[in-house]
Amino acid sequence: MKDKLVNVIWKKLQQYSFVIFLALILVAFLIIAQVSKKNDKVPVNKTTQTTQPTNHDNRTNEIFKLPLAEESPEIIRDFYDVDASVEDQLKSIIQVGNVFYPNNGVHYTVDGETEFEVLASLSGTVTRVEQDPLLGYVVEVEHLYGMKTLYASLASVNVAVGDRVAQGDVLGVAGTNNFDPESGVHVHFEVLQNGINLNPHDVIGTKISDYNSEN
Repeated sequence: MKDKLVNVIWKKLQQYSFVIFLALILVAFLIIAQVSKKNDKVPVNKTTQTTQPTNHDNRTNEIFKLPLAEESPEIIRDFYDVDASVEDQLKSIIQVGNVFYPNNGVHYTVDGETEFEVLASLSGTVTRVEQDPLLGYVVEVEHLYGMKTLYASLASVNVAVGDRVAQGDVLGVAGTNNFDPESGVHVHFEVLQNGINLNPHDVIGTKISDYNSEN
């Protein structure tokens, strides 16, 4: 009788042991799944930020370039320089009717007839795009240190106000205008600092950082 009771108890223990074993496996599986889920979840109190690389340092090292790809373009009308000879000054004056205007920029052309792409002399932000009845399309780009470049006599434009352009980006295509039709197909190029026109010849080839008044 005693042996029979022991056998019954032993069988019951075996049955419960199997159930307990299954329960332990289930608990272990749930724990592993919960831990894995926590590891995959991004904490809500943290945000993943992508830092935009600044190109400010690169821009301060940029050198003013010609507003066209031609390395040796023809100058159809030069900048009016008060210190230039009378002969050169006369060549830099634009006559419209009975009114004479000193040229505030340089008129670059390939051959006076061929259209060409007008390029950003320097990186910056487009602050003005308009179609002028006399000057054609006009684009103005703002740079560092109060510097601006202006491109006029464009037949078409590729940019809009607010666009950020890199040096060498195409702003538009050169054309003719009604203000100075004698210049043919050209780009009228100006460089200004704080609203004052600078001689583009003095600026081309210099660093933008040279115009930092804090230096």
